[in-house]
Amino acid sequence: MLITLAHSPIFGFRGLKSKLAVRTPPRAAQVVFDARCSMSVMSAVMDRAERLGVPIPKGLPKFLAVGLVGLVVDLGLFSLLERFGVSFLVARAISLPVATLATWLLNRRVTFAATGRKAHDEAIRYVIVTAVAQSVNYLVMLAAASYAHALPHVVAAFFGSVVATLFSYTGQRFFTFAPHPERMDPAQK
Repeated sequence: MLITLAHSPIFGFRGLKSKLAVRTPPRAAQVVFDARCSMSVMSAVMDRAERLGVPIPKGLPKFLAVGLVGLVVDLGLFSLLERFGVSFLVARAISLPVATLATWLLNRRVTFAATGRKAHDEAIRYVIVTAVAQSVNYLVMLAAASYAHALPHVVAAFFGSVVATLFSYTGQRFFTFAPHPERMDPAQK
């Protein structure tokens, strides 16, 4: 008998589910549905924060929306590759860089203003921040799981994602997409 986690549109997983068959990856349609549900939850949280007078950092809602699109690209491609028989390690090694490229392009066009840097230089900065954020995600998940042994792994992963998202937004806003010093207005320097 194989124990797997049942998928939830808001938090990713809702509990344990027993299966006798081999686990199949979520369908692309399910991933899109999950992203739409997550977008509506994100929108409700942002609306509530505004009503309470909580300041929302510039570009954060767009950054989170782009992140959800990246998640759909990542999981959709990952699921598609697995369905065609590609091993999960190879599928992940392909889907993650493709999703990273998609989020860089979207953040570059939608979330942040033009930096004045060459695309190549900006992409390198993006990869650096993304790699560090993913490492932070993993380390926070490990710390949460090791300090709270009864904590479900998915909750530990969620904590890692929250901390990494804050780190990633800060790094992308103030490092990757910060205006190039040579192209800034004198008033901004």
